[in-house]
Amino acid sequence: MTSLNIETLSSTEKKAVVTPDPQTIESTATHNGRKQISREAVVSWLFLIGSLMFVLDAVLENTRGVSFSSLLHLLASILFTIGSILFIPNDSQA
Repeated sequence: MTSLNIETLSSTEKKAVVTPDPQTIESTATHNGRKQISREAVVSWLFLIGSLMFVLDAVLENTRGVSFSSLLHLLASILFTIGSILFIPNDSQA
């Protein structure tokens, strides 16, 4: 990720300067030859684990009896899980 800083040169001109985001620098840093895991990756994996727990809860709810509400719960938890998978950063984003 990069942040965009705009500096005013004159009243009519603006110049865009791209500077690296501090979290990006932190995520690509190495420690003792090992690449450190970024905060975004940890948060994404924890969110995925929580989403999978909701899927398990929805499946268990449907084993007790199927209703419109239980099917909606299952569908919503599956969609959250898919969204969680898509937010996991890959190596090119880190």
